[in-house]
Amino acid sequence: MTEVVDVSARRQAFIDGLFFRVVACSFLEVVIFATALSSGLPLMSFTPPMVVVAGVGSLDLLYWYAGKRRGFPLGDFYVHWIIDLLGISFTIYSLGGLDVPYGPFIYSMIVITSATFMSRTGSYVIAGSAALCLIGLGIGVRVGILPPPTPVWSHHYSWAGEIAVLIGAIIFFFMNAYLAGTLSDQLKMAKGEIEGHNRLLEQRVQERTRELEARTLELQDRTDELEELVHIVTHDLQNVAVASTETARKLVDIDGAQLSKRGQRYADRLIRDCRLMTTMLRNLLEVVSQTEVAEPRELVDVNAVVRDAVGRAHTAIESKGIEVVIGDLPPVRAEEQKITHVFDNLVTNACKYVGDKTQPRIEISGEAHNGTIDYIVHDNGIGIAENQMGRIFQLYHRAPEQSVAGVVQQGYGIGLAVVKRIVQRYGGRIWVESVEGEGSSFHLSFPRGDR
Repeated sequence: MTEVVDVSARRQAFIDGLFFRVVACSFLEVVIFATALSSGLPLMSFTPPMVVVAGVGSLDLLYWYAGKRRGFPLGDFYVHWIIDLLGISFTIYSLGGLDVPYGPFIYSMIVITSATFMSRTGSYVIAGSAALCLIGLGIGVRVGILPPPTPVWSHHYSWAGEIAVLIGAIIFFFMNAYLAGTLSDQLKMAKGEIEGHNRLLEQRVQERTRELEARTLELQDRTDELEELVHIVTHDLQNVAVASTETARKLVDIDGAQLSKRGQRYADRLIRDCRLMTTMLRNLLEVVSQTEVAEPRELVDVNAVVRDAVGRAHTAIESKGIEVVIGDLPPVRAEEQKITHVFDNLVTNACKYVGDKTQPRIEISGEAHNGTIDYIVHDNGIGIAENQMGRIFQLYHRAPEQSVAGVVQQGYGIGLAVVKRIVQRYGGRIWVESVEGEGSSFHLSFPRGDR
């Protein structure tokens, strides 16, 4: 099997390996110290291996600090394993050589971790190196190259026993290398498959995103074309309606005396219908204009906007004796013309439906929250029937005929629909709370433009 190991992954494994060796050395230090206490031998007999293990652990810490400054070069990784092999070999030698019970098992720790932190091949290399160290240790003592180790254990293996220990250790090393390498390869394959699926999923998401963007642009182009067509048709029809109104008016003014009563009624009706058509076309143009892209935003002084809107409605306010209360209104980042249109509609609407209350009142308040700027336009008028609450913002929706102070309130179902579109253009929302006979509260919420 071909092994492909990502450099960044190996570097991270190298860093993890340093930490692991420090932990392993600390554990081995405890084992050696416990063995020294339980053996009954002088503690000085165990000093060399304890010093070696402590030195290896300390070196790993020093390597880690130095490696941070050098960028953890991968070449140091193998140097550390060699130091570990030599350190373990010296520790086993100091504890009695091949007579140490389960001594060769200490090598298995670095054999297994090399498969995890390097590769299957690296694990075989470490296993072979551990076998050579152990064989060299046994031969060196037998032929006198190395002095006999301190007798720590009550038993001492013969030549045949040492050969058996060596064969068993070598088999054990390579079994560990094979099993750990196989498991490591499977984990790497699984990781590679997951990363491949993630890349495929990311690619598909990008493709779908590009498709959606293309469709969005196509829809935007079509929407722009339709809006342009509506502008042209509405403008032309409005010109025809104005001309028809003027023609009908001239007919009545010039030749009205020659018309019969029925003809005069038809002429008057024609004038009214033409004026109604003109108004509806003007409103349609206004609705379409609110779907256009927003102009650059500015910080709008809502206090001034509302006071101007109340000033423009002064005739209705004075004639009905309405008390208007304006609170401290925070500014909002938008287009002043659009915000003016919103409050003009809401104030006019409140004045229109204030009702026959002896003390009519309109209250306009606002407050800045953590993520939004909120306003409320409240009146104590006739309110809205519950079955009309969900429809009052619909285009061309007109509530059932209502009479306020004996005057039938007329509308074209345009104003609140336009207000809603303006608010939504800025990412805001509008809703109404009302109790029939007690009044209505229109709530507006805009996202803060400074966030």
